[in-house]
Amino acid sequence: MFSLFQINRRSPGAGAWRVLFWWIIMIMILRIFFVLFYRLRRHGTEHVPRTGPIIVVANHQSNFDPPIVGIVVMDRPVAGVARATLFKSKLLAAYIRGFGAISLKRGESDSVAIRKAIKELHAGRCVMIFPEGTRSTDGKIGKFQRGFWLIMKRSKALVLPVGIDGAFDAYPIGSRPKLRGHIEVIAGKPIQAETLLELGEVRGIEFIKNRVEELHQQCKANITRRSKN
Repeated sequence: MFSLFQINRRSPGAGAWRVLFWWIIMIMILRIFFVLFYRLRRHGTEHVPRTGPIIVVANHQSNFDPPIVGIVVMDRPVAGVARATLFKSKLLAAYIRGFGAISLKRGESDSVAIRKAIKELHAGRCVMIFPEGTRSTDGKIGKFQRGFWLIMKRSKALVLPVGIDGAFDAYPIGSRPKLRGHIEVIAGKPIQAETLLELGEVRGIEFIKNRVEELHQQCKANITRRSKN
């Protein structure tokens, strides 16, 4: 009945409701919202693998980032790793759980969250991580924490780097969102876990951070060109 929507390919074992409602209807509503108000442009959708486990790694500029990343990888539903404090609000908790969010205690290697993320990946699904651990205070990319490395090391999943720009200007930390602006998001080419493991933890994390930074700078350059037109 649901073969048209390729549920098992997109998110094996996740269930029809999550894919059909959250990752077709809700994600399309969010995409329309961001295009209308922030002229969102997404690039690199062709780099999103159609099957298999993926760890999506992106820079973190604002609370807009999870749906922005979801829009660029929307063919593959992702379970975002979100800080535990976001689950204190029942309404927000219900909303982000609908998309499959996994609670993580900030500043800790939360073993429960890591196990849940690895379980998602072993099932052939996708996980979204912001390795900075918190939103940027100036729009720049901060230090990457090692949590994503632990998940990658144990799951051997592909790593998909994603760069975002414009979200900080649209919704800076500690402020209310503006209802206008320009946002760009780019998904880069996926990177094999084996390639990163060969580099070792320190160099491997730096490699991913540099790739995300390159994509972020591409987004920034795109926005600059658009703003001049």
